[in-house]
Amino acid sequence: MKDIKSEKVVLSLELVEFEKAKDTWNMSEEEKVEFGVERKEIGSDLFKKGRTTLALERYKKVIDLFNYTDNFKEENKAKAKDLKKVCELNLAACHLKVKDYSAAKKSCTTVLKDERQNVKALFRRAQADVALKNFMDAMADLKQCIDIDPQNKAARALYKEAQVGQKGEDKKSKGLFAKMCGGLGKGPIPPPGKDKSMAEDDEDMDDDEDEEAMEGEEGKADGAVVDEKKDKADE
Repeated sequence: MKDIKSEKVVLSLELVEFEKAKDTWNMSEEEKVEFGVERKEIGSDLFKKGRTTLALERYKKVIDLFNYTDNFKEENKAKAKDLKKVCELNLAACHLKVKDYSAAKKSCTTVLKDERQNVKALFRRAQADVALKNFMDAMADLKQCIDIDPQNKAARALYKEAQVGQKGEDKKSKGLFAKMCGGLGKGPIPPPGKDKSMAEDDEDMDDDEDEEAMEGEEGKADGAVVDEKKDKADE
């Protein structure tokens, strides 16, 4: 085999024996927990090797497996709940890797519903929010992280990044607001369906009409005075 020199090698494999795995709905509680642990470990190994999409699918499998555990024994229920939490957090890490930030936020929020002070969930949700430019939300989560774990250097570094991002957004908003205000009070506002030039023409026409109307009224007034003098003369 060492002497073979080729850019492409094709190997043929023959499946000699196949044993179908047991369906999850036919498993006992203990078997489901054991299966979940195995899937989680396989997912973690895949994640370490950079095979993020495959790892993501393994974590989803475990989460789906433990969507309903109300009828589990207390011991198995606790194990299943913990496994689901770990897989949600790992799923968030996978989503961050593939830049699906909304999905990452969703996984973290699911964990935080039960554990409001879970540092990993807070930090990963903040990472997603920074990527989505939700800097205020990110800073709120990171502040909690730092309150819980004051030595968390990663949270402190990300908090500074979020602050810089928010300042940039504030500067953009301020510039936009200044432009909007600068455009106010410049020229008449045309009525709907008319542009500025038409509005100016209308104003000129209105002025002329007013002058004509005034001249007409003055003419009527002069005529009335003449008639009055005539009537007096006739008397």
